[in-house]
Amino acid sequence: MNSRPILAVLPVSVPLTGEWRFSIDKDQVGEQQGWADSSFDDSSWVPVHVPHTWNVMHEYSEYEGIGWYRRTFALPEASQNAYVSLRFDAVFYLARVWLNGQYLGQHEGGYTPLEFDVTSLVKNGGMNVLAVQVDNMRATNRIPVVIRPDWSFDWWNYGGVTRDVSLEITSKAYIARQQIVSTPHLTGMDEADSAKITATITISNTLGRTLQSKVQADLFEDATGKSVLSSPISSAVNISAKGNAEVPMEVTITAPKLWHFDHPNLYRWSVSLLDADGHVLHTNEVTIGIRSVELKDGHFYLNGEPVRLVGVTRHADYPGQGSAETISAMAADYDDLKTLNEVLSRPVHYPQHKFILDYADQHGILLIPEVPAWQLTQEQMYSEQMRELEKLQLREMIAEDFNHASVWAWSVGNEIESNTGSGVEFVKEMVAYVKMLDSTRPVGFASNQLGSRPWFDATKESDFVLMNQYFGTWVGPKQGLGPALDLIHKTWPEKTIIISEYGFEPHWNALWGPPTSSLNTEDYYFVPESTASDSEAADLVRQKLITEQLEIFRSKPFVAGAIFWTYQDYRTRSNFIMGLVDADRNRRGSWDVLREEYAPILIDSLSLSRQADGQYTAIVTLHTRGPIDVDMPAYTLRGYSLDWELTSPDGSKKFSAGEIPLPILVPASQWSGDIMFHVPAEEYMLTLRIMRPTGYSVIERFYDAEGKLIK
Repeated sequence: MNSRPILAVLPVSVPLTGEWRFSIDKDQVGEQQGWADSSFDDSSWVPVHVPHTWNVMHEYSEYEGIGWYRRTFALPEASQNAYVSLRFDAVFYLARVWLNGQYLGQHEGGYTPLEFDVTSLVKNGGMNVLAVQVDNMRATNRIPVVIRPDWSFDWWNYGGVTRDVSLEITSKAYIARQQIVSTPHLTGMDEADSAKITATITISNTLGRTLQSKVQADLFEDATGKSVLSSPISSAVNISAKGNAEVPMEVTITAPKLWHFDHPNLYRWSVSLLDADGHVLHTNEVTIGIRSVELKDGHFYLNGEPVRLVGVTRHADYPGQGSAETISAMAADYDDLKTLNEVLSRPVHYPQHKFILDYADQHGILLIPEVPAWQLTQEQMYSEQMRELEKLQLREMIAEDFNHASVWAWSVGNEIESNTGSGVEFVKEMVAYVKMLDSTRPVGFASNQLGSRPWFDATKESDFVLMNQYFGTWVGPKQGLGPALDLIHKTWPEKTIIISEYGFEPHWNALWGPPTSSLNTEDYYFVPESTASDSEAADLVRQKLITEQLEIFRSKPFVAGAIFWTYQDYRTRSNFIMGLVDADRNRRGSWDVLREEYAPILIDSLSLSRQADGQYTAIVTLHTRGPIDVDMPAYTLRGYSLDWELTSPDGSKKFSAGEIPLPILVPASQWSGDIMFHVPAEEYMLTLRIMRPTGYSVIERFYDAEGKLIK
């Protein structure tokens, strides 16, 4: 038994979001003038709400340099005899932090967390002063990079404390980290009779003496809160003074509920650290999903089923918020992405806000997170400093996102000079590094060098192909797409191919390309120079590209997925207009086109027949996309329904409604069913909606009283 008991402290997360004080430091005099000191008077600074970026402020919209943030806070009583850490979910780009005038350290990288042990520096009585110096300058030795003096990464370098800040308070012995791997034993497509849960639990002991303790774990269904173990499992562990210990734990469960984008079942793995007397010192929960992803013979298997999937990319950029997005803004966008039938995404070029990872877990999106190694040159990839910075960002991203069921692969970069010797060595080194951190997931990178001679590309070092393709614009004539895909498959017939980007910028050739006068519509997608990029006429060309290129993807059974660039217009220095919606989220016609092209099931027809007593029968016929070798998206539909409602033509009155559960429908299935309804006395409209089991509408059709399609 320990000679002295450890005071158990209930874990508390104290948010430090809300009002801060902000000032730019254009002349870089802040540190010299004591802006980090506790006694500094910041009353003349601008009040701002953190998360925050100064580039949404009119006067600092273009400002690139140093800014400072300050705030005061008081600790709750629970912090006495506790371990206290200060956490920033993200600061762009270089952060230096002081607490009560004491320098804590710095962090480089704009999209991953930073954390400091502040136990000995926080005041339990009185106010604490927190100061953060932020630098959003672009440079050739940062990631993301400046490539040459006139060109850098093509999204905005929003400077500021762009994500949440908090104090994390726990006992002085605590669970620092968990890595959970779940492996189902499949017995059929989307079926398993058991699953093995393997956990690696890191315990930290900040005390000056050895801790004799026990780790106890349980597993709960997230939806019901019910334990799926007959009893908790436990393991004894001794942790040296000021030391860490890794505790492996393993359990097998029967009849697991698998995670799938259409039924994203989740579990909570709950671990408690107990002292020798059985007192709980700390409890930590991790949300996990049990699923299998396998890349085999050029195909993508989810829970044992071959599938072909679709999605859209999205930048962290919202009007008036920049990259310091609110939860409501992110939720609205991702609800719209799910309405676009997204089930797969490489979200964009950098690690995402934790809300987005949680959303993908809960609502069903398979993600390929990526670090912002964007268009690195040969020289940059040769640099030891840049390789170490890349590894730092990979390490922090993987540590943060490891346990998410939605994360099925990692990407080490985008559009680097990958057909060079340094590019091949860089990718080889980074893939190996990621596999050292996580041996359970495939690793790749998005290449734009696969249009010809793919065998020279660093993709040969990747587990699968991520192809950014812009045939019909920057890459070359549109007729080259099919042959390029065939050549990639011939080069690596065992590798699964995912189109990581395809899309359309109406004036793509203004920066890189031939003059518009030399182009023709048989070979290229373009609009006249006199046509505005955000016009309906320009979007009609985008719609044409979507339908034509998806037709080509569908004809190649080895193309397992396609991801459109991009959901929304965002702030860029190139002023590219490539969104399905504009920056204010107004939908373009391409939104509707993509939604239908991405629907896994389509409504073929509706016919009305009159019965007795004013009752009508509507016969509805449907079909799922398939077979899988000629269509995309293609996957088995489980738990879908056909919802209908009778309303006034303007939708203001609802007369009747119903839901028809659909049977399990494999790719290339057909279904027909009847809807019975009484005709109202006034004019009406019949709406049909196919609904996913997650509650999102797949497709809608509207019919008049004669059964004619309205829209």
